[in-house]
Amino acid sequence: MSKFSEDERIEEQQLEHRGYLVRVIAHRDELGSYKARLDIRRDGSRVDIDEPESIGPYWTTRQEAIRAGVERARYLLDRRDGLPQERNPARHW
Repeated sequence: MSKFSEDERIEEQQLEHRGYLVRVIAHRDELGSYKARLDIRRDGSRVDIDEPESIGPYWTTRQEAIRAGVERARYLLDRRDGLPQERNPARHW
């Protein structure tokens, strides 16, 4: 589910991933670029992931930021839960 907030600079998408409720929020900065933020919950409680907030990348569209945020959330949650690295499609060696 994707929706725009009252502020047209922000869009969010919600998804469920292995029991986690993930909100990916794309927000536009003052320079016109978009960045994704993650809000992750399980059983109503916020889940902190062991990943420092990055300073980039910034995306040119909301859709790019949302897609990147969804991929990042899935990767971080899989890593947090100790799933094998073989499941990571970025690892082809």
